[in-house]
Amino acid sequence: MKQYNSYKDSGVQWIGKIPSHWKVMCLKRLLEKPLQYGANEPAEDINVNHPRYIRITDITDDGKLRDDSCKSLSPQKAQDYLLKKGDILFARSGATVGKTYLFDENYSACFAGYLIKASCSKQILPTYLLYYTQSGLYNNWKNSIFIQSTIQNIGADKYSYLPITLPQPSEQQAIAAYLDKKCAEIDKAIATQQKRIELLQELRQNIITHAVTRGINPDAPLKDSGVEWIGMIPEHWDVMKTSLIYHHIGSGTTPSTSKPQYYTEDGDGYFWLQTGDLNDGLIMGTSKQVTKEAVEECNLRFYPEGSVVIAMYGATIGKVGLLKIETATNQACCVLPNSKKMSEYYSFYLYQAAKTPLLIEAMGGGQPNIGQDIIKKLKVPVPPITEQKEIVSYIEYEIIKIDGSISKANRQISLLQELKQSIITEVVTGKRKVC
Repeated sequence: MKQYNSYKDSGVQWIGKIPSHWKVMCLKRLLEKPLQYGANEPAEDINVNHPRYIRITDITDDGKLRDDSCKSLSPQKAQDYLLKKGDILFARSGATVGKTYLFDENYSACFAGYLIKASCSKQILPTYLLYYTQSGLYNNWKNSIFIQSTIQNIGADKYSYLPITLPQPSEQQAIAAYLDKKCAEIDKAIATQQKRIELLQELRQNIITHAVTRGINPDAPLKDSGVEWIGMIPEHWDVMKTSLIYHHIGSGTTPSTSKPQYYTEDGDGYFWLQTGDLNDGLIMGTSKQVTKEAVEECNLRFYPEGSVVIAMYGATIGKVGLLKIETATNQACCVLPNSKKMSEYYSFYLYQAAKTPLLIEAMGGGQPNIGQDIIKKLKVPVPPITEQKEIVSYIEYEIIKIDGSISKANRQISLLQELKQSIITEVVTGKRKVC
């Protein structure tokens, strides 16, 4: 690995040494104008004749713009917040704090209030600054900010003093070109692993769906189930409405969040399940717990271990969970308690397979919500209990191998991301000479 002839102390502990002819400067000294907050205006439906309105939720984790969430803003409201090529947006709060995006588009766009715009001067190349914000140095700086505050929020006052390692403009060009090539190679390898995960997840779902609707005996005589999403089933199976299998289908409620005495973080409260806790897995605990006072005053209903829970709306709509604890739930959860007609694990896999027909039925009503009535009316295949358990054993044998492959692919992605950040860090600190 090539290095520079001499190095000096940068004066910043978490940056360390840099090439002797480099500088360290605060971000605000490298900009054409002071950092600017975005517009505090509600997004409008997309209008091709209006500037695109870039919001914090439109920026992906890898610094790209989402294509499925386009909104716009009227020219009058957007005029003071327009972007030009080379502007960089910094996220200032929430889970995305610190995320950055380089605007390099040919269309007109403006930006929203939870973003801060940095317009680079001739001293710093925008692509170099973008790579700097993908380095370990930038992470170290963010962590130092968070240590000083209990709220993860970085405003313009803090971003202004972000220390930047600064080579000469010609070196910045060479560094950006080098990183463009290296990062593209790594991103391609990451994309390959991500595609592998998608295919493995699709295979996993196909195995589950086929097993719970057709069984595992390829020679079993078949009959038409009369239900489109199920198709052909073994002749000896039944088809039943969910409401005839489960007689105590229910939901829950949310204790008032304005009463802090209803919630506890001490770990000695009662489990209270939200749809965000559902992710097609076993439920061993909940992200929130409620107090005895909440249970008594809100008449919370608790569901037993072995119940299957379906998210009726929210970000995890259609996701399923199998309770391994006794818990209450919020109103967005539909709970199918134990049934003598259905093995709990077979039911768990069955309703994962039923996600698509449930969502189709929900969208047919004009609302992206799966109501209890939709779940109750859903017809599902019901094999004999002994056969259900055989199907579950088969599914778990097959998916454990797939899940292992998915874990390996995810680990490979993590290693590639670490390699990418390591290379960027080495280059923007001058530890690795590229020109």
